[in-house]
Amino acid sequence: MTLPNKPRGTQDIYPPRSLIYQKIQQIVTQILHKNNYQPIIFPTFEAKELFTSSLGSTTDIIHKEMYTFADYTSVDIEDKKGRQLALRPEGTASTVRLVCQNKLIETSCFKLYYWANMFRYERPQKGRYREFWQLGVELVNAKGVVADYQILKLVADILYGLGIRDFTFNLNYLGDSKTKEKYKNELKNFVKKDNPDLCEDCQRRGKTNPLRILDCLLCRNRFHFPSYKNAWSEKDKNYINELNQILDKFTLPYQPDYYLVRGLDYYTGLVFEVSPKGEKALLGGGRYDNLYQEIGKRNFPAIGFALGIERLIDYLETSQPRSELLNFSSRVDVFFFAITGKVYLDILTWKEKLMAFQLVVDYNLEVTKIKHLPNIINYYQPKILVVLGEKELKSKNIVLRDCRKRQDFLVEREKIIEWIKDYLKLDS
Repeated sequence: MTLPNKPRGTQDIYPPRSLIYQKIQQIVTQILHKNNYQPIIFPTFEAKELFTSSLGSTTDIIHKEMYTFADYTSVDIEDKKGRQLALRPEGTASTVRLVCQNKLIETSCFKLYYWANMFRYERPQKGRYREFWQLGVELVNAKGVVADYQILKLVADILYGLGIRDFTFNLNYLGDSKTKEKYKNELKNFVKKDNPDLCEDCQRRGKTNPLRILDCLLCRNRFHFPSYKNAWSEKDKNYINELNQILDKFTLPYQPDYYLVRGLDYYTGLVFEVSPKGEKALLGGGRYDNLYQEIGKRNFPAIGFALGIERLIDYLETSQPRSELLNFSSRVDVFFFAITGKVYLDILTWKEKLMAFQLVVDYNLEVTKIKHLPNIINYYQPKILVVLGEKELKSKNIVLRDCRKRQDFLVEREKIIEWIKDYLKLDS
C-alpha cells in the first residue's frame, strides 16, 4: 500500500515545534490560573444547529467553511437518530452549550478557558489550516466596563508573558441591537447610493447581512464605508469613553478601528483585535451579551477572546529579536552515553537520583559505538554529557562534558550527583 499523505490543510506537529506548543500552553495556563480561570473540555463535534443558529447563517464560517458530515452529493448526513452534526469551527458556542446544559449557574461570574483544535474548510495558507489550535477564554455572567477591561488586561498579561511587547489593541464598539441596526441601515444606504463595485461575496452579503461586508479586507481597503461611530448613541459614547479612561490610566496600548466588526453575528458592545506592529492580528474577541439567552434561555452577559496558536508561533519565528520561547538549545539536561552494557546499572541508579531534581535525563537504550556520539549530541542537545565504557567502569573518576561550553570536568564517581546538582545550581 502507498503511504497516504495527511489531509490537505492539516499539519503534523513534532519536535521542536511541538515543544513550542507545549511551552506556550504552560506559560499561558499559569497566567490564567493566577487570574482564577478554570479549564473546560467540550466535544470535538456538536449538533450543527448550535453553530448555524449562534454564529449567523450568512457568516463565512457557516456559509463556506463549516465541516459537516456529508455524503458524496454534499448533502448533510444524519446520524442514526436523524441528527446533523458538525466539527466545531470555534469554541464560544460550545462553551455556552456546556454551561447551560450542565446548569453551571451561580450568582457570580464564571471564568473559563479551553485549549482545543478547531476545524474550518477554508483555503489553506501560511498560518491558516483546516485543523488548527486555539486558546479560548470566556468571562461569563459579567457586564460593564470593568469586566471589559479585565479581559483586555488578561490579553496583555498573556502577550507580555510570551515575550511580546510591541502590540496594539484595535477597538470598536458595536453597541446594542438598536445601534447595530442603525449602522446596518447606514451601510445599506451607502451601498445603494454610491453603488460600489463590491466583490461577489459582498454583493451577496449586502442583500442578506450588510454588516458582513466589513469582514472583507478586499472591499474594506477599496471603499470608504461609513464610520461605525456615526451610529453611536450618547450611552455608547459614554461607555467607550469610560473604558478609554481606564486603558489610559493603566497604559494599555489601543487605537480605535471604526470598521472592525469581527466575523460572527453574536458580537455586541466591545470588539477587539490585537496586532503586533506591522503584522496581522494574533487574536480577537469581544462581548456577546445575548448569546446565552438565544441558546440556553439564560441572562448571562459575557465577553471573551480566542488566540490562534499557529499564527502566534509563526509570528514568534519571524519576530525580531527572536523569541526566547523558540530557544530549545538543550532538550536534555543530562545524557548518559553507554558504549558497554555493563554500565546500565550505574546509569539507571544515577537517573533515579537526578530525576528527583526535576531534570530531563536520558540515555541510549542499546549499546552504541562511539562513532555515533556526534549524532546523539546533535539530536538530544544535552547540557551535560557522560560517556561510559570499560575504562569508566574501572576508574574512580569520570569525565563529564558541558556541551554548551565544550568544557570537560573530571569528577569522582561517588560525587557525580552532587557535582551535577551544584553545577546546574539546583535546589536540594
